Amino acid sequence: MDRLRNQVIFKAFVLTRSQRLECNVISARQHVLKTRHGDVEYIDVGDGTPTIYFHGTGAGNDAALVLEQGLLRSNCRLIIPNRPGYYQTSLGQRGKVESSVEQASELLDHLGIERAVVVGTSGGGMSAGQFACCYPQRAIGLLLQCAQSHSWDSRTWLPEGLQSAWYLFQCHRILGPVLRWETRRRAKTGHRHPTSCLRHMSGSRYLEIMDDGEVVRQITELAAMTLKCTTRLDGVQNDWAVLVGDNGIKNDTIHCPTLIIHDPADPLVPFAHAEWAHKCIAQSKLLNVHAGGHLIWFGRDSTLVHTERVNFINSLLA
Repeated sequence: MDRLRNQVIFKAFVLTRSQRLECNVISARQHVLKTRHGDVEYIDVGDGTPTIYFHGTGAGNDAALVLEQGLLRSNCRLIIPNRPGYYQTSLGQRGKVESSVEQASELLDHLGIERAVVVGTSGGGMSAGQFACCYPQRAIGLLLQCAQSHSWDSRTWLPEGLQSAWYLFQCHRILGPVLRWETRRRAKTGHRHPTSCLRHMSGSRYLEIMDDGEVVRQITELAAMTLKCTTRLDGVQNDWAVLVGDNGIKNDTIHCPTLIIHDPADPLVPFAHAEWAHKCIAQSKLLNVHAGGHLIWFGRDSTLVHTERVNFINSLLA
């Protein structure tokens, strides 16, 4: 039955892909900026509200561009740097979100942008939170979506199925070869069988979104981007160091309006991260959604997610 489902989904993707020119997908060109903190590769696309976007773990800014077409069509200018170690962005100081934050600030200076909305998705959550903390005068508001916010100092904060591997991440410097091997194995499996990637990211919401052709199209693209990212794992390895380090959001250090969006069924970032961020940030609103697990852009509440994000960003400009 699973094999038959995979064949049906693959055919749906092929049909969608053959019509992609009609879908009017917004693309962008990569740029590289030399800063005091090394090279920063970035995309700058769209018109409207400047938005500095910190992408997730395992793929670069190309994945964020795939997922955030809705924001681009809602008067947002997305500035998405590849975080330290991803593709052509310099690694900087390993295990410290400050490298990502300082690179982003210099990028905004280069683009002549004084203030911006700050977005942190998944593994980019800590960088986004640190940017809002370190540069309060630049952060109009903060949007955290399915975002990591707390250090992996206990199994509570790890993805489903990885709690038993907590020790591996704590000793990532020594056990790096094991983690790299597993990361590449998962990426290859996801690329060969995109539905396995979808299961991994959606968890218990899988059956609700598996027949959505747009979901399948985007997951297939994301799986290819994830595999591409394994050719250089510096960024992913740096993220491991960031996650187990003391880089989480701290109580009463962020003072801008904040919207936190999270699906309690997220299998990759436990809902405890959203609750922690909400507890730490006084001006925050926590939106509990029934979406696509880690894929908040899909599922039952996808329209609500989009509407709330756009309304939040527009409210910051009022």
